[in-house]
Amino acid sequence: MFIHHVNGIDWLVITAFEELKTIFIEEAGTIPSCFSTASELNLIDQARRSYGYLSTLSGTITDTGTFQSQDNEEDLDPMLACLVEGRGRVFIYHGGFVAFVDDEQTFITRMD
Repeated sequence: MFIHHVNGIDWLVITAFEELKTIFIEEAGTIPSCFSTASELNLIDQARRSYGYLSTLSGTITDTGTFQSQDNEEDLDPMLACLVEGRGRVFIYHGGFVAFVDDEQTFITRMD
């Protein structure tokens, strides 16, 4: 694991295998670039502004960020995670799946 700093947010890049690190670095640099601590919008609204309409997917997010859904053959562990004070947590998974978790809601979508 290592920290990747993008737009004022420290992303925890979770690597299971050292040889895959370059893949995670590329994705860490491109996927979360729409998020910023400077924005007044919450993280979900920042994503909607950048990507337009975000469809809602069903599933649950565990305390460790694992995405569990009947639509997936297996549970997905996050590749990236961040905690933004007062704005919740974001988990990013392989295949563009993203989960936003705060005190009021969990929103799961896919950013292509």
